[in-house]
Amino acid sequence: MRNPKNSRIKNSLVLFTGFFTVFLVIASPQDTIQSEKEFKMTNNVYKILREDEWDSALQTGKIITDLDNKDGFIHLSTASQLAITLSFFFQDSDVVLLLQLDLAKIDQSKLKFEEPYPNKGKRRSAFPHLYSGLSTDQISNIWTLEKGSFKVPEVVLLEAENSKEN
Repeated sequence: MRNPKNSRIKNSLVLFTGFFTVFLVIASPQDTIQSEKEFKMTNNVYKILREDEWDSALQTGKIITDLDNKDGFIHLSTASQLAITLSFFFQDSDVVLLLQLDLAKIDQSKLKFEEPYPNKGKRRSAFPHLYSGLSTDQISNIWTLEKGSFKVPEVVLLEAENSKEN
């Protein structure tokens, strides 16, 4: 497993999300990411980045992707949306980083829950979109996700995501 730059693994937590395995990475105090808060998977929003996007964020302090620039907002997901987002948009990646936003450091008026964009009609739950900048100091937790050996059928992932109240 490749560690994110400037981070040390102190604890590991393995979760099943589609075909990715999740390893909890808690950054040390001298690192950019502070992870002193208790981990919660409810009422949180997450950003998924490829390794090169995370490397750029560590250098600039700003978290932004080409897709976010193009669409005019930062694409985010809730916990119930992560598995299918990984399946739909990150199939080509063997490793990605999952960032949990520190909502206390986010301007809540800039966080909107909207229909998926682009919407091909499959996904019905409202997605969090952030209409402001996002920086590395607004992240409370980070995980390294490695592609695993199981692939959950799309219909099952959609059922799980679309049945959740958002």
